[in-house]
Amino acid sequence: MKHWKTKEEMGEGFEYNEKEHKENEYNALWDMKPEEKNTMRTKYLIRDCWTNTQLLELKKHIDEVIEEKKE
Repeated sequence: MKHWKTKEEMGEGFEYNEKEHKENEYNALWDMKPEEKNTMRTKYLIRDCWTNTQLLELKKHIDEVIEEKKE
């Protein structure tokens, strides 16, 4: 199944279909806890767990988000 907003493949086994995900804004972060805004955990994950392929995907995504926010 593809994510309703990013259109990225999410895999199988999800409870809702793409239309239901969009209606519920499922997998969208609206109410974040303070600790979720801290980048330290992400820094550890990318250093210790993620592959180079994942890092390149993240870099591409971050570059796209930065460009979108400039507009």
